[in-house]
Amino acid sequence: MTRRQLAKRILLSAGLIFLLFAVGLLLYVQTLFRAPTTFTHTKSFEVVSGMSVRDIALAAQEQGIVRSNLLLYTILTYSYDPTNIYAGTYVFPEPIGVFGVAQKLADKDIENKLVSVTIPEGVRLTDIATIAAKALPEFSIDEYLIATHELEGKLFPETYFVPETFTAQDLVDLQHATYEENVAPLREAIASSLFTEWEIITLASILEREANDETSMKMVSGILRNRLEIGMPLQADATIEYVLETPLHELPAGQLASELREKDSPYNTYLYKGLTPTPIGNPGLMAVKAAIDPTPSEYLFYITGNDGEFYYAETLHEHNQNISQYLR
Repeated sequence: MTRRQLAKRILLSAGLIFLLFAVGLLLYVQTLFRAPTTFTHTKSFEVVSGMSVRDIALAAQEQGIVRSNLLLYTILTYSYDPTNIYAGTYVFPEPIGVFGVAQKLADKDIENKLVSVTIPEGVRLTDIATIAAKALPEFSIDEYLIATHELEGKLFPETYFVPETFTAQDLVDLQHATYEENVAPLREAIASSLFTEWEIITLASILEREANDETSMKMVSGILRNRLEIGMPLQADATIEYVLETPLHELPAGQLASELREKDSPYNTYLYKGLTPTPIGNPGLMAVKAAIDPTPSEYLFYITGNDGEFYYAETLHEHNQNISQYLR
């Protein structure tokens, strides 16, 4: 091969590499104009008074409304009057590209009739239906219960700001999508654990009702894991409440013990070993993380004292001492 032929081949190779790079860059830039893949449901975006255009663009990317804050910032700055964006809530009922987002912001398309629906951590789907029905005029409890009969545990608790025309199916879709957004980053850790995702959510739903902060959730998570490992019943009061018509705190004094002995249900973790057949509520992110990453210990018992503090024990004898000292 002559030097001229070698140089020609090098130029052709370089040209091909440049062409492939240019095509790849073009395809990448094109994706930046489209809605993020996580933008699959209604999103509410709050512009607070005093936010700069850069702040708005960054917030839009962080909340999964646009892919590139730099691109949104550039469009708002050079195609519109960025000083004329109103503070308020902008509702995006479906995914739109970055130009559509910029246009909505520039048009001051503010939603003034958003309804706040607060779903506390740990509540069951029947309670969610009741909460939502009180806030949303077009919400159907029956429709919600039919749509969610197999979704207990995956209806993510959150304060949602939604249009007052939101239906039961709209809320189901929003809650389940929010669950996916929060749990998806944890799936690698779940896969590395000894539990399936369903088991993790079930355990988290119990922790949500049995503990009250990050520290106690992680400790109780470790204790319940210890019990599962040795085949000891979980003996979690919260699980029996799931099938009782009356909340535990409303039962007459002394009735709890008889209910636990007599209620033949797979949700009675005094009678049946292992996790409950389904989650007993819808846990928040803190409880899910505690279920994945418990605090290791040798403890097998725990109580919440009259002072609100948690007390742990390795043996039944120590546990009974804690009961005598902190519950009487």
